[in-house]
Amino acid sequence: MNTKQRRARPMTPDARRCAILDAVIPLLVARGASVTTADMAEAADIAEGTIFRVFPDKAALIFEAVKKTMDPDSVRSAIESIDPDQSLQGQLTEAGRILLGRFERVSALAEVLRSMPDPSNGRRATAHKFVTQANTAISAAVAELFEHHTDQLSVAPARAAAAFRGLIFASANPWMVPGERLTLEEVVSVLSAGILTPESSMS
Repeated sequence: MNTKQRRARPMTPDARRCAILDAVIPLLVARGASVTTADMAEAADIAEGTIFRVFPDKAALIFEAVKKTMDPDSVRSAIESIDPDQSLQGQLTEAGRILLGRFERVSALAEVLRSMPDPSNGRRATAHKFVTQANTAISAAVAELFEHHTDQLSVAPARAAAAFRGLIFASANPWMVPGERLTLEEVVSVLSAGILTPESSMS
């Protein structure tokens, strides 16, 4: 058994904080609230005490992990980088994969957060604010995707984006019977049938 204590590599406080969160988030997504701070430290390749020099307690670390996961910048950048020369259906398939990945991470960490005590600092209320802001930013990015295809749409880009995100959410909703969930390809097909002009649907 290796009893040698891991020593944290020298980093700036912000870099150390980000490194811990990057290591802990996949662990929380996979295993939920049962993850211990010892598990977190092992994932981050640091001593357990280092966690408590960066975060006051486990709940604070989980809250920061939720905030980082909800940050829309990476998702927005990924959507904005989709090849504009693809067909709308091809772009939506890529965007759908991005949104489904985010949905999985956010849902898992939101469940972890709900299982933690909510102290008087109101972390859950703050998290709700982050969700609202992130959804607004991501909806705008998806709507912009549709903006480039307005000549094919029978509805406004913002409404097309809302319909697309709604179908994506429904396809990933854990309360849906697995056999009744739409696949990503079916989501794109159903959406296209509803929002494209007849001429576009036939092409």
